[in-house]
Amino acid sequence: MAVYSTVIGGQLRRLKRMKDNICSEDVMDFLEQAHSAVQLNGVSNLNGPCKRTLMHYAAMGDCRELLLQLLAFRTPIDVRDGHHRTPLSWAAQYGSYVTARILVENGANVNALDKAFMTPLSRLLQEGKSGTKNYAALKVYLEKNGATTKGRKRAWIRERLRLQHYY
Repeated sequence: MAVYSTVIGGQLRRLKRMKDNICSEDVMDFLEQAHSAVQLNGVSNLNGPCKRTLMHYAAMGDCRELLLQLLAFRTPIDVRDGHHRTPLSWAAQYGSYVTARILVENGANVNALDKAFMTPLSRLLQEGKSGTKNYAALKVYLEKNGATTKGRKRAWIRERLRLQHYY
């Protein structure tokens, strides 16, 4: 319980302060419920809106300890959300270097395609913050581990034709 109160509790509070999470009442409710559940019962990979799990959020927010606890409970590493995105895809989009490394080192598929035909590296290149230190380091790290941008052209064509956008 000591690990929860100091580190994991702080990481869950940080997730609740993320700009993208604050914009969604459903996400905020899920994170509140997850925070309470983790505090009472320990860490488990709860399901939230859009079939996104606590592991997806931990990857987004670069929540190292929370992610490690989820992996210790044998949570599937390439779990897919409603848009067929993996935690690594979200870590790449948010420039979450530490959690991306943990995921890759634990066997995450660096070339998993989502519904928009994008890989984690494609997400980083298209939606990541290119001026940050994590962006360049994460790009190099993913490429060193075999990541490609397979499907990026297909995603670009879909966007240009104004077809439905999946994230």
